[in-house]
Parts: sequence; C-alpha cells; structure tokens
Amino acid sequence: MADRQIRTNGRPSYGRPVPPRPRGRTRPSFKLGLIPRRLLLLAIALVVVILGLRQVFSIRTITVVPANPTTAAEAKQILGASWSLGNALTFNGSSFSSKLTAMDATIKSVSTTRLLPSGLRVVVTFKQPSLGWLSGNEGHLLDVDGTAIGVLPAGNKLPVVTDDSNLPVTAGQAVVAPRFVSFVTGVSKQLPNTGLTATKYEIKDTTFDLYVTTNKGYQLILDTSRPVGDEMGDLTAVLNNLKQTGKTPAQYIDLRIAGRAYYK
Repeated sequence: MADRQIRTNGRPSYGRPVPPRPRGRTRPSFKLGLIPRRLLLLAIALVVVILGLRQVFSIRTITVVPANPTTAAEAKQILGASWSLGNALTFNGSSFSSKLTAMDATIKSVSTTRLLPSGLRVVVTFKQPSLGWLSGNEGHLLDVDGTAIGVLPAGNKLPVVTDDSNLPVTAGQAVVAPRFVSFVTGVSKQLPNTGLTATKYEIKDTTFDLYVTTNKGYQLILDTSRPVGDEMGDLTAVLNNLKQTGKTPAQYIDLRIAGRAYYK
C-alpha cells in the first residue's frame, strides 16, 4: 500500500512555538525603592501625628469671666469656624479677641489664656452703658465713649438724649464724642442742686448745644464744650436773680456764654 502524502497549507514554523497573545493590556509591575518607601511611611506617620495632635489639643472647654452665656456662645462659634483658632497649639489670642469684639458691640476688651491641653479662659471687659439715645423710632444705649452698644431697654434710668435730626444709628457706631456723654451725665447729676429737674434732653443741629426741658416748662440751652460746673453755677446765679425780681422765664434760659445769661 502506498503511503498517503499529506500536504500542509501555510508556511512551516521553525524554532520555539510563539505563545498566544494575552487578552487585553498587561500592566507593568510598580515597585517603590527603599528611599521612596521610607518617605511614604514618614508622610503617613506625620499625617497620623497631626491628626492626633488636633484631636488631643482641640479646644473643648471654654471658661468666660465674668460668666456670660451669650459671650460663651459667640466664642464657641468663632473657634468652630477656624481649625487654627480651635486648637490650643495654633490658637492666636489677638485674632480671637478682634473677632469677638467685632461680633459683640458690648465688649470693650478681651484677654485669653490657654489651658492645655484642651481648655481656654476668656476674660471679658464690657462697655459701660452711660447714656440713652433716641433717633427716629429707635432707642440705643451708648457707652462712656459715645459708641452704640445695644438697644435701649424699657425702664431705662439713664438720661436719654433725643436727636432731632433722626440720623440712623447702628451697633458699634461712634455716635457722639466721650466729652458729650460726660457733659450730659454731669448735668443730670448736678441739675437737681439748682431746684430743677430735667424732663427731656435733645440736640438739634449740633452736639455742641444741649437743650434741656425742665419741670418748670422752660428750656435750658447749654454749651457742651464748657465745664458743667461753670454752667450750673451761672444757672444758680440767674435763678436767684429771677427769684429776687419775681420773674419767671416763659421759654428758655441761654447759658452758652460764660458769665452771661439770656432768658425769655
């Protein structure tokens, strides 16, 4: 029997067989060297340490002196809004104090002490309400510096000045000079010594002139740049003279010129 001849199609292959191509792309293996691995571990350790310190030194206890719930809530709000201020390690007293005084117009000054690891002591000095101020339909409290520090409360016992110009006033605004506040409070204390009491204080075009309506119906016109004692002394002399002559002013006594008085 003759051997069958087998024909092969295609070209014969020589050498080693070619392995089949893998499906999809292969990714090269990535290995870090010794130094990069150490740097990576160092960075991870540093992050862990920072997070740990933030947690340990995060300010959680706030003591306000004198105790004031409103101030404590404002301080907590400021600390919560800034991670640097909220941590005892990075806390900045000057920045915190400026933010707190800007937030609360009744605060005059702030001092802080860090109580490590997680406490803060805040000592606050409040402004001193010294004068009431009416402008338009709004009443405000002014401190000794003439700054608006809050709303004029009902039943207020302080002298109240009415601004006839009705200029708007906002909290924290410097409304009048400290000298004006001192003058009005001085008049309110010394006027009863003359036998008169004030029923109304008001200004018209300028704070240099103060109009005081008395319980006798007439007004006193005073110069706020003069010493209170000098004008009260002139007023006493005028009242004594009027009493001796049996006269009573119908409208006003003007005491703005030293050593002289005009009445009508």
